[in-house]
Amino acid sequence: MSISKSKFIRKYFLSNIAYLLIRTITFSLRIKYINKELVDEILRSGKKIIFAFWHQRQFLLVNSHKRMNILLMTSISDDGEFQTEVLSKFGYNFVRGSSTKGGVGALKAIVRGINQGSNAAIAVDGPRGPIYEVKDGIIFMAKMTDSCIIPVSTSSSSCFIFKKAWDRYILPLPLSKCVIIYGSPLIVKRDDDNDKKRQELKTELDRLTAEADRVVGLISD
Repeated sequence: MSISKSKFIRKYFLSNIAYLLIRTITFSLRIKYINKELVDEILRSGKKIIFAFWHQRQFLLVNSHKRMNILLMTSISDDGEFQTEVLSKFGYNFVRGSSTKGGVGALKAIVRGINQGSNAAIAVDGPRGPIYEVKDGIIFMAKMTDSCIIPVSTSSSSCFIFKKAWDRYILPLPLSKCVIIYGSPLIVKRDDDNDKKRQELKTELDRLTAEADRVVGLISD
């Protein structure tokens, strides 16, 4: 099989299958939202939001946030290209880059996008970990845009955990009881200490994740 044909299959055929699978699984789930009124209030006020979440917990966020004018960052790789193809079908916009390749330019592009009216979302420990460690990028973005960070986590009563993946990715199983829980806004000022704010965000994301697991009764090993 030629490379061009392989890329064609991946880009158009497999991405459509992935899109349909996400939609089908999500449609079957019983999703409870906690503290979503805080997000709705901020959006109505016109203030811009950067959603922060763990890479492991992102599946439930894909369909639920598709109409919020959100800008995403995807890595400059074949996997990143595939992710872009899938998520673009939900209406998201993108910049390409990561913490290791094209990252500075991508962060600046997201900052421009937010300042021009977009919201943003970022897996704060992505794209390759370490798991549950907040990186500096989101703090830089918040400082440069005067937007607020909204931590969000998710859980599912029944799920498949990819134990060999660096993030132990969680895929909710059809018909599961699920929850999406939002934390209080984190405001970052220009002169705030980056490490302190990263730790504040990690603490809140850890708390939200534990609470989400408790709500649905998930016991993770």
